Amino acid sequence: MKTKVSKKISSLVLALAIAFTAVFASAVPAEAATDRATLVSEQDTASAGVAKAYTFEVPTEGVVNFDIAVPERVGFQTKVTKQTGETILDEYTSSTDSYWESSQGVWLNGFYGTLSAGSYTLELTFDSNTQYIVMVTQDKEVAKINQEKATITVGFTKKLSVSGGKVSSWSSKNKKVATVDKNGKVTAKKAGKAVIVAKCTDGTELRCNVTVKANQYTARKITTSDVSYGDTAMSAYKVSFDKKGNLVIKARYVNRMSYKVSELRNIKITVKDANGKTVGTYKQSKKKVSVSSGSTKDFTFTIKKSNLKKKKADLRGGEVSIDGTSYYYVYY
Repeated sequence: MKTKVSKKISSLVLALAIAFTAVFASAVPAEAATDRATLVSEQDTASAGVAKAYTFEVPTEGVVNFDIAVPERVGFQTKVTKQTGETILDEYTSSTDSYWESSQGVWLNGFYGTLSAGSYTLELTFDSNTQYIVMVTQDKEVAKINQEKATITVGFTKKLSVSGGKVSSWSSKNKKVATVDKNGKVTAKKAGKAVIVAKCTDGTELRCNVTVKANQYTARKITTSDVSYGDTAMSAYKVSFDKKGNLVIKARYVNRMSYKVSELRNIKITVKDANGKTVGTYKQSKKKVSVSSGSTKDFTFTIKKSNLKKKKADLRGGEVSIDGTSYYYVYY
């Protein structure tokens, strides 16, 4: 089955033409794009009606570009055949073809198509004597890693992957901070930084700079300036798991009323993870306190592991809500 080939003017040849100060005065130019492999690169002179043949190898299936540059527009016949004898392209381009472009005194024409791996021959037959440059190139998919930077919470994982290349090995430059398995799954061990390296079969090395952070919720401690006069507030500034797996919540209470607060009632603290899922809820109907007017006080609340909805949760980036009522006594 013939491969469909569409015409285009290649940016590769456009870049080529600009490099000439005089038509074909220099040697054959080097490959212009790092994301293309050069299969044929020839500067030659053709006699009218005499075919010129160039054999090339396509290593893997992909888009192959055929680009022609001449000093003056000229009609030419293009024929591409596979080693098996199958004709892939047999087409004539006239000197007035609308696809001709000019740059720096050079006329350009080109086409492209997706070819399977194998050996091919390109034949060019020009209508009149001419100098020309022919280049056959194949688009190369540049290997890329899906993340060049990543932040992971201790105890959690992140999957890295590579497109446009085959990975031969994964490795970590700091295994105490983060490890990686043969499939690119990174496991965060402790807070710090590590570089994860994916080595491709062609020798390319791709890197992801990983930052590992402690599994805890942190926020700024509120102050009296954050609360309006005549009001009170309580806000969590740190939430983490202890060694037994209990969830420990540290919160600051601010009293801006003109009276000393002696009791907190109907306390309800809800902790959610980074995905918005509830990790645990703390409830207490009454808590005796002593917080003078215009002052702050820190409290610690603990939700036992057995009462948690999620025994393992990513607290970093989560949220904490605290509800309750403050009570005070006035003596006459």
